Amino acid sequence: MNLGITDIPDREDKFSQYVDWLKRVDTSLGLVTLSREEGNAREVRDLDGLVLTGGGDVDPELYGKPEYRPLARGVDRRRDDFELDVIEEALEGEIPVLGICRGMQVMNVYLGGTLVPDLVSSGFEDHTAAPGSSREHPILPLPHSLAHALLGSGEIVVNSSHHQAAEMLGRGLIGSARSHDGVIEAAEWALKEDMPYLLLVQWHPERIRDLDHPGCGNIIHSFLREVSHHARLRASSLS
Repeated sequence: MNLGITDIPDREDKFSQYVDWLKRVDTSLGLVTLSREEGNAREVRDLDGLVLTGGGDVDPELYGKPEYRPLARGVDRRRDDFELDVIEEALEGEIPVLGICRGMQVMNVYLGGTLVPDLVSSGFEDHTAAPGSSREHPILPLPHSLAHALLGSGEIVVNSSHHQAAEMLGRGLIGSARSHDGVIEAAEWALKEDMPYLLLVQWHPERIRDLDHPGCGNIIHSFLREVSHHARLRASSLS
């Protein structure tokens, strides 16, 4: 099985957390770094899954809110444009996608959704973490969703390191977990029949060391099952 992982420019330490997380579960995984520097978005068509990683904010101009630009942090338009191309290739190829933090946000933008530019300024609680520390808060999965099936029916505590979040959800998406203050913490396809696997989460499962934590282990095992299924289908179509 071969997975694509979007690069996090100038943050090899954070990128390596995704690699380590995936390799903890399956050391045989082939991992391809998808990078604006390589311009290799089309390689997604030859892969079996895609992980959209975290990082800086998506350019508000891409979701029609240029007035939000002063509130955005770490905008990298080259990365945004590249990852929008990656997403297009992934969806056309019907490969499984797992979006994490920024990955959730950029997918939402691709599908025509918008973002809350800054949670605190918009009246929500602070979801960021101070340097060298961590923040956690409970979320509640919503019934009849993939998130509910993976995380359980009650509240679950996850880590938190973001100042933006999905606002209006993009085409075909439904919110499937929320925090106490109403922030959308997970999203997925509303109608899943005949759609490729898609799970978007606002927390960072790759930073949770305990694979028995549902917000870590269940997420990655679910995703890799779909990746394996896609790999088998692709192999059979080529034989």
